[in-house]
Amino acid sequence: MFDTFRRIWNFSEQRRKSLVKALVLSFIRSWVGITQILSVIVTIQVLTGSTEPKSGILQVVFMTILCIAGNFFISYGEQTSSLEAGFFTIADQRVSAGRLLRKFPLGFFNESSAGAISATLTTTLSSVESAAAMVMVGIISGLFNAFALFVFMIFYHWKIGLLAGAGMLVYLLLVHYQMKLSRRYAPKMQAAQTNLAQAAFTFLQGIKVTKAFSFKEGDKRLKEAVQESCDENISLTRKSMPTQYASAICIGVFESLILFVAMYVGVYTKEIDLVTTIVLVIFSFMVYASLNQAGSMLSMIGILDAGLAKLSEIEKVEQLRQEMPEENGSSNEIKLENVSFSYGEHEILHNISTVIKQNSLTALIGPSGSGKTTLCQLIARFRDVSSGKITIGDGDIRHMKDEDLLGKISMVFQKVYLFEDTIFNNIRFGKPDATLEEVRAAAKAACCDEFIMNLPNGYDTVLEEGGNSLSGGEKQRISIARAILKDSPIIILDEATSALDAENEHEILSAIDALTRNKTVIMIAHRIHSVEKADHIIALKDGRIVQEGTHEELKKVPGLYKDFLVSREQAASWQLNI
Repeated sequence: MFDTFRRIWNFSEQRRKSLVKALVLSFIRSWVGITQILSVIVTIQVLTGSTEPKSGILQVVFMTILCIAGNFFISYGEQTSSLEAGFFTIADQRVSAGRLLRKFPLGFFNESSAGAISATLTTTLSSVESAAAMVMVGIISGLFNAFALFVFMIFYHWKIGLLAGAGMLVYLLLVHYQMKLSRRYAPKMQAAQTNLAQAAFTFLQGIKVTKAFSFKEGDKRLKEAVQESCDENISLTRKSMPTQYASAICIGVFESLILFVAMYVGVYTKEIDLVTTIVLVIFSFMVYASLNQAGSMLSMIGILDAGLAKLSEIEKVEQLRQEMPEENGSSNEIKLENVSFSYGEHEILHNISTVIKQNSLTALIGPSGSGKTTLCQLIARFRDVSSGKITIGDGDIRHMKDEDLLGKISMVFQKVYLFEDTIFNNIRFGKPDATLEEVRAAAKAACCDEFIMNLPNGYDTVLEEGGNSLSGGEKQRISIARAILKDSPIIILDEATSALDAENEHEILSAIDALTRNKTVIMIAHRIHSVEKADHIIALKDGRIVQEGTHEELKKVPGLYKDFLVSREQAASWQLNI
């Protein structure tokens, strides 16, 4: 329990004032609640004739008004502070998680991790959001109230007080056992929910394929994940139900025992008077009501722990950190020195050394799996080299600030992703403070202003998620407009034209010419006319540089580049005879 409180305390670092305020108001409300007890005592004294009625009634009225008003205002402040602590803490954590995700190596992100991250930032954090502050405040205030009432009972009659204390101890032992069950099985339930989110994410991403091929088993994994989540929730409920019933029985048994003992010592042994007897009976119900409040919250500790642990898993992922001392490149020349890179134990790039000169066009060619995309990702530091180093203007990219490095680089990917937002905002993503005139100028350079203006709402047209309301060529041109607007000195083109038809390719090549003018350009390409105008050609095979030079130099010597030219010329001469 205390470890969970420490986690919640650390978790709510930026909102501790709200959490402390909720706890303080909870304590004050507990003391205000004592007026309710005192009014009951005075009422009993009036009914038994030990207090003058007029005076007693005035006291009861005053304490009742104080209790009602105090509880209303204090409870309002307590609840708003508790909710503020919960909601704003989770908002802070989601923003913080977003910043962390930016620093994760690209290799961390895949179909599985995307579903897990989505589940953590939505379902898991939502459960923590509604429970963390409430649980902490509820447990502390409930235990405090129960302890205060226990002290009152000891004051009135120590034997009955000890009986109440014994009941409290048994109840807390049962709750402790339930917490152990919750801690043991809640992670399984949490894992099942994460698996469900992953399965749903995968199903939605692949639904077009599923429908296109009428694959009846396409939702099999989703159904299994739904069933698993259902089974784990039922399992946790079944395992905790006996303890919950035992806790309820414990309260009923000890309330009854206190009732019988109070009547016995009040009626038969005459150890206490009637007023004290009635007060002790009332106290017995109130002490266990407060204890039950804390106990119901304590039973949620395991689920809360599992949620906080899932968030901790994200925080523990190894990040791409800036190394010291800080370095900044003096130019845009890129140098790779003995660079190797591995996925786990599988080495993808082997001892790559080359220089990409400033304001030059470098083309990367090679068969699929030769390491072209990985090399580009290493230059942008989406991943870290396993050995060797990459410098831009003599500055090691591992020693550069993220914003400085990525400010130097624009990337146009083969697979374009556009946000569910206006076209204007999608282009302006490259320069958040850009005006409409600047956005349109970039769009015109990227040959996409005309088709955008033909849309019903022009630049205010809201795209579907991923940009699926546009064609592939239209999405590609918008991504190029985004890069033009960013105006970075280094451009990386990752097979930007490989899957386009001739008409779209012509438009996009014009856009690329506008984008790459007077820039340092690295282009992965498969077509002759995209490669032959390059200043520098790098041929990769099996993660190694096998040839380097210009088109004129390489086409004359046997090797990968000449084979590349021959295969493209043969493909161009193919005809379909009907």
